[in-house]
Order: sequence, then C-alpha cells, then structure tokens
Amino acid sequence: MTAKLRTVLGDVDPAGMGATLPHEHIFGDVEMYWYPGGDPRAESDPDSVPRLDNLWHWRENPVANRGNLHMGDERDGIDEVGVLPELGVRTLVNLSPIGMGRNAAGLRQVSEATGVHIVAGSAYYVAESWPEERRSMTETQLAEEIVHEITVGMEGTGIRAGIVGEVGLSWPLDPLEERSLAASVRAHRETGAALSIHNPYYVPGAGPLREIGKRIAGLGADMSRVIMGHCDGFARDPEFLDIVAELGCYVELDLFGYSSGYEAEVDFVYPSDELRVNTILALIEAGLADRLLLSHDICFKTSRQKFGGSGYGYIHRVIVPWLRRKGAGDDALQQILVRNAQTVLPIVEPAA
Repeated sequence: MTAKLRTVLGDVDPAGMGATLPHEHIFGDVEMYWYPGGDPRAESDPDSVPRLDNLWHWRENPVANRGNLHMGDERDGIDEVGVLPELGVRTLVNLSPIGMGRNAAGLRQVSEATGVHIVAGSAYYVAESWPEERRSMTETQLAEEIVHEITVGMEGTGIRAGIVGEVGLSWPLDPLEERSLAASVRAHRETGAALSIHNPYYVPGAGPLREIGKRIAGLGADMSRVIMGHCDGFARDPEFLDIVAELGCYVELDLFGYSSGYEAEVDFVYPSDELRVNTILALIEAGLADRLLLSHDICFKTSRQKFGGSGYGYIHRVIVPWLRRKGAGDDALQQILVRNAQTVLPIVEPAA
C-alpha cells in the first residue's frame, strides 16, 4: 500500500506536498506560560491584541501579556497561512496538543481557503499543562485517545489527525510525561503515524537529546519516523552532529524568527539565526541533510505578520537565500525542505 499524507481534508499523495513546515501552530493557546510577574504594563485579557504603542513590550515580554498566548482568530489564520503557496510551501503541520485550542474545524477552514495541506497533531503537552481530569488517565487510555483522533476524528468531528505530536517533555521527565511518552509511542506504532517530540530546549548541552532519544527507542519507536523538535539550543554542543548520526531520527531546528532572545523564566538565551544557519551547513557537510527539518513554531500573536512578526514565510524568504549565499546546494535544500517531510510524515502501514 502506498503511504498517504493524512491531512484535515483527507489523505493525499505525498508527491504534492511541496515544501513543508513541520512544526507550527495556526490555532492554540499556551495559557500555562502566562507570567505577568507584577509587571504594571502586562495585560490580563486573553482576547487582547498588541497595539503599535505597546508592541515593544509584547515582543520583549512575550509571556507577560496574556493575549499573546492565545491564537484563535480564523480570519488571521487564513491570512497568515495564505502567503505560503507563492513561496512553494504547500504543507504545514499544526502541532497544537489535545485540549490546547487546536480547533479542528478551523484548521479545515484554513486549508480549504488557502490550498495548503494541513496535518494536525494529536498528543499531550508538558505535565504542567495537564488539567486535573486527565492526570488519572492510564497509559492505555491516553494511547486510545490519540489512536481515535488519527483513525476516527478529533473533537467529535470526522477530521483526523495525521501525526502523534507534539509530545511535551520537560527535564527531568515528569511521571505524567513518562506515561504520555509511552502512550504516544504505542499510538505511533499502532497507527503508522510519525512521532514528533517537544524537547526541553532550555537545558544546557545536548545530553538530554541523547537520553530522550534512547528512551524513545527503548519504548519500541521506529526512530526513522521520529522527529526531535526544538534542537536549536542543543546545536551549540560540539557533540550534536555525533548524536544526530547516532540516534538515526530527524532533528528539527524550529525556532526561526522567534521574537525574544532571552527567556528569563528558564535563564535561556535563544540561539541566533547565524548559529542555526551554520548548524545546517555543518549537517550538510557531515552528510546528514537527510536527517534535518526546519520550522518556526509560531505560537504567539507577535510572531505573526499582522502584529509585526516574521510569520510562516520567514524561512523561505530569508533563511533559504542566506543558505544559498553560504554555499548550500539545490539538492541539499530540496532534501531538507521537501524530501525529508515527504519521507517521514505520511502514514505507513503499521508493523504486524
């Protein structure tokens, strides 16, 4: 049986995917991160939007203003995603987890309006985000819910998810996250869907990437169909290339265009785009272009073009020309931007 890409409009031939953004959010909320911290300028209204006179504050303090953590406007979703086809981007993966504002019907509406294939994720985020009623769910119950969303439909609709993710992990892993990870691997094995991981990007060094990768492999995942997200920070470690080769999974640099360089809550400085570009070039040189995916992980209003952000087109407008000027060849870029997603994202026949 030929593998098919499972989108919110149905299964399609992977040959028509074009370039793909494998880690984005069109709709969703990350209310768990709201932290006004006593800042008198912080806005508490979840429906608030930035204005020209306070946009600087929203960008400098992305989690202080509550409205920045909520993206639910369907017209905005259509407008923002609508810029992609002219850039050659025909597929986008929406990795908003279960219970965090994913809006299955809205995703279908955006796909119909823009012509962009949208793959929806199904998974549970980090333990801190779990509501009380989910904390008692067993591994089997968690796995069954993900499988149902991929094979039957999400949120009481017939709109099916097409990937297990993003699976939220902290460091060290919370017991709830251990249970969720085991359930996610079970769902990945049972459905033949790829597995996408939210890694604890803020941890110094790439050691957690290796340890989490080994844990996923030990649970029985097909590592050739695992995407390790948020590897931007890990790429600072001199061992990063060796770990990528060792694990045999896909690694994702997916924080391009992020509006704040410093995250005070975890004392983490985001890598520059220059570091990301140099990491991409190093992976190409090491023969690992077939292990790499690129995306933006847009989850704040201030990352959207409407509110002064770079939007979903930043990689193809800015980063791809930069890579070409630095010597990246057409075949390597086609591998990273098109062929890798065509290989890892389609649903495959589950192993017997």
